[in-house]
Amino acid sequence: MKSKSKILLQNYIAFSILLLIYLIVTLFLFHRQSMNYSGSYVSDIQPYIAEMQGISSGYDFPYPLLFLTGRFFLLFTTPQHAMAFAVTLLNGLTAPALKLFFDGTLNTSQDPRGKSAVLSSLLVFSLLFTSMLYPLIWLGQYNPLGKNYLYRYLGVFTPNPYHNATYLAARPFSVLTFFLFADILSFYEKEMKWFHPKYLFMGLSLLLSTLAKPSFTLVFTAAAGLIMLYRLIRSRFHGIKAFFQCGIWFLPTFCVLLYQFGHVFRPQSGSGEEKGIGFGFLTAWSTTCDNIPLALLRAAAFPLTVLVFCAVRKKLPAVLRFTWQFFLVALATLVFLYEKGDRLPHVNFSWGYMYGLFFLYAVSLLVLIQNSLRRLQPAWQLGIQWAVYLLHLICGLDYFRILFQGGLFH
Repeated sequence: MKSKSKILLQNYIAFSILLLIYLIVTLFLFHRQSMNYSGSYVSDIQPYIAEMQGISSGYDFPYPLLFLTGRFFLLFTTPQHAMAFAVTLLNGLTAPALKLFFDGTLNTSQDPRGKSAVLSSLLVFSLLFTSMLYPLIWLGQYNPLGKNYLYRYLGVFTPNPYHNATYLAARPFSVLTFFLFADILSFYEKEMKWFHPKYLFMGLSLLLSTLAKPSFTLVFTAAAGLIMLYRLIRSRFHGIKAFFQCGIWFLPTFCVLLYQFGHVFRPQSGSGEEKGIGFGFLTAWSTTCDNIPLALLRAAAFPLTVLVFCAVRKKLPAVLRFTWQFFLVALATLVFLYEKGDRLPHVNFSWGYMYGLFFLYAVSLLVLIQNSLRRLQPAWQLGIQWAVYLLHLICGLDYFRILFQGGLFH
């Protein structure tokens, strides 16, 4: 039997090796996107490079974290290299953030052989390469399922959009926020404290996520607010103090959100351009997709499979329930909200939806690991769930290969 310190050391070494490989691979990709070789490696990174240098790109980016990080590296290297280093660093923080919660959930420090720690590291990095399902072999222009079936990304979306630097920059802080709040939900009504370390870390990570990209924050605050309000009403307002004790930690982020959305949707002088948020049914999403039910299935087949077998067992873990609530709010924003004017085709509310997909994958994977290690479900049920996850991973690795070789993300 190995000592606890030896298990921890081996865990850190194995994870660090995998993290180093991941950083090198993603640095290569982000560097190619920054250089935009021969028009390939298409991504959103070019206007970010201009913004980092203080050059007008024609877009508004009132979320400075990525650009400030890039300006630090700009002190030592070229703009393209500086942005590549900045995205690599911030995106790379997602892996240790996930590892922290995977290890805690799987209780890896209590494993006498250290196998669960290795498993945790492997699954964390596998999660960063999963994607939507799509045909690996081109089937021709016509398909009775619609043009949506032929697209890898467009209209379907992915939990790992490696072509959008601000999504990747915000994600590590979103991971911390999401899992901290999932834990806070289990005790905030009982402990009745104005200050708790987890409140502080949750509020800080939420603020940093918002300063990197507000897409996660918009969905998260809506989901958190609805859940807390429902609990308050259910308690007949006996939990009003706990509601405010936890809620005040959202205030700094609310102030930043007001500035960000006011800045983005402020009409330009004399332009007459329509701006703001509109309400409609599938107004933006339908511009990219003609078979939305199929798109949903292709994007979320794995978490849907895990949900079905949890329902069969009649046991839905609290964190999985919260994740689905978060996802449904994200889905609602994509279905009913859109940005007016020339921003409509960008389908920018899809970013919150992609955060919803990412956390569905992460938590569903955690639930599946626990059910597998504890043998809480029959082998055939576990086999189906792992098979669907493997399909997403195979598609994800192929999708990353396409991006890595300069192919179009859609």
